Amino acid sequence: MRIFIIIILFCIQSVTAQEIRGIIYDSDGTVSDFEIVNLNKAIYSTTNQEGYFTISSDLGDTLVFNSIQFEKQILIVEERHLQETIVVELKKTVNALDEVNINSSNGEFNVKKENKELKKRILTDQEKNWFIYYPPEAKGNLYDGLASIINKLFPKKPEISIIKFSHYQELFASDEILNYEYLNESLGIPENHYNLFFDYLESKSLSYDLLDESKRMDLIQKINYLGSEYITMLESN
Repeated sequence: MRIFIIIILFCIQSVTAQEIRGIIYDSDGTVSDFEIVNLNKAIYSTTNQEGYFTISSDLGDTLVFNSIQFEKQILIVEERHLQETIVVELKKTVNALDEVNINSSNGEFNVKKENKELKKRILTDQEKNWFIYYPPEAKGNLYDGLASIINKLFPKKPEISIIKFSHYQELFASDEILNYEYLNESLGIPENHYNLFFDYLESKSLSYDLLDESKRMDLIQKINYLGSEYITMLESN
C-alpha cells in the first residue's frame, strides 16, 4: 500500500508541475549566472552561460529579477507565460554619489560643516536609489521600499513560520488521511516512535503554509519522503 501511494503522489506531481522558461539579456547581450526568485514558493534559479533559465511556477506566482547591477523587475505569472519562452530585458542601475571636488585651501577644516554636507549628499542619494538602501522584504510591487520602511517602524508580531511538534500531534490525531494508522501502515513508523518521528519532522523545518488544505498533497509528499528517511535511519542503527 505504501508503494502504491508513493506512485500516485509521483504521478500527481508530474501532472501539476509547471515551469517558466526564459532568457535574460541587457544592452551588452545575454546575462549568465543571474538569479531569479519565486517569492511564493521560496525557490530560486539562475541563468546558464547563454542566459537561459527555468524555474518552477504556478499561475499567480511572483517572480523577481533583481541584483545590485540592474533595476528590479517583477513578473506575475499568467497562463501565456507558461506556454512560451519569456524574454526579460534588464536595465543597469545608476548609483553614484555627487562628485566631490577636493581643493587645496589655507583655511581651517571645519568638521561639523563637512559632516553636515556629507550627510546631505547621502540623504540625496538615498532618495534617488532607495531600493539599494532599503531592499524590499514583502512580495514584490511598486511600493516595496516604502513597505519595508513602514515594517521597520511598526514591526508586526512574529508569525509561525514552520510546523512545530505540537502541530504534528494535532494533525495526526484528527486528520482523516494523515493519522496514526497512516503512520503505521503506510509509512511503517513503529507506534513507540510516533513522537520521535514528530521531533524528526520538526527538525526539517517544513513551512507552516503546508498545513493549508490547498497544499495538502505537497505536505503528504514531504511526509512520505521524510518517513522513508526516518525508516532508513532506524534500520541503519
